[in-house]
Amino acid sequence: MLVQKINKPMSVRQTYRIEPVWKDLPEHTNTLVGISRDEQRLRFRREKNSHQGLRDFGDLRELVIFCPNQEAITEIGHLQNLEFLYIDETRATDLSPLTGCTALRHLTIKSATQATSLDWIRDLPPLDSMLIENFKKITDISPLASVISAKALGVEGSMWTRQKVDSFQPIAELSQLEALFITNSKPVADGLAPLHALHNLRYLEAPAFYIEAEFYALEVALPRLSCDWFNRIREHGTIKEAIKAAITNLA
Repeated sequence: MLVQKINKPMSVRQTYRIEPVWKDLPEHTNTLVGISRDEQRLRFRREKNSHQGLRDFGDLRELVIFCPNQEAITEIGHLQNLEFLYIDETRATDLSPLTGCTALRHLTIKSATQATSLDWIRDLPPLDSMLIENFKKITDISPLASVISAKALGVEGSMWTRQKVDSFQPIAELSQLEALFITNSKPVADGLAPLHALHNLRYLEAPAFYIEAEFYALEVALPRLSCDWFNRIREHGTIKEAIKAAITNLA
C-alpha cells in the first residue's frame, strides 16, 4: 500500500518570512571551521569566539544565528548579499552595524535585551518583513514607521516578558502591512485604535490584553481582517470565557 506524504503547510510567519522554514535549513553548527566560504545558508550558534571570520562568508543569503555578541553583530554587518537574517538572543547594545546588510529583505531579532534604541532601523534597506521581540529596554517604537515597504511586522514580548510600547501609532504609518504580530505586547496609550488605519491588514496575532469593545471596533474598521479573538469572542461571549474554554480544551 502506498502512503502519500502530506507536507505540513507553512505558518503565516513562515509565509511572510518572519520565521525560517526550519526543516529547510542546513544542519546546526557552532563552528565555521570546514564550512565553504561560498555557502549561501547557515544555521549557527556562537560559542566564545567561534563567530570570528563570519564576515568572510560574502555569499550568504540566509543566516540564522543564536547568541551573537557585539563583535558578531559587527561581522554580520559586512554581509552585503544577506537577504534573510534571524537573530535569537543577543546581548549586543548596538545593532546599527546591521544597516551594512544592504540586500536585507527579512529581519527578525529576538531577545535583544540590552539594546537601548531602534534609531538604526531608519537606515535599513527596504524590508519585506521585520520582527522584534523582547527589547525590554525600549518602549519608543517610532523608528518602525520608516519600514514603509513591510508587508509583515512583529512587535512582541517573549513568553515570560511583556513588551511595553508607548503606542502602536507608528505602525499606523505602514500602509502596505498585511500581517501583524503583537503577542504579549501592550501599549501605554491608544490600545488597538491606531491599527484601524491599516486597510491592507489581513492577519493579526494579538494577546488578550484588550477589552471586547476594542476587538469589536477593530473588526468593524477592518472587515477583511482575520484575528482569532474575533471568532472566540463571538463563540464564548467574552475574552475571559474564551480563555477558560481554551484551558479546558488543553486539559
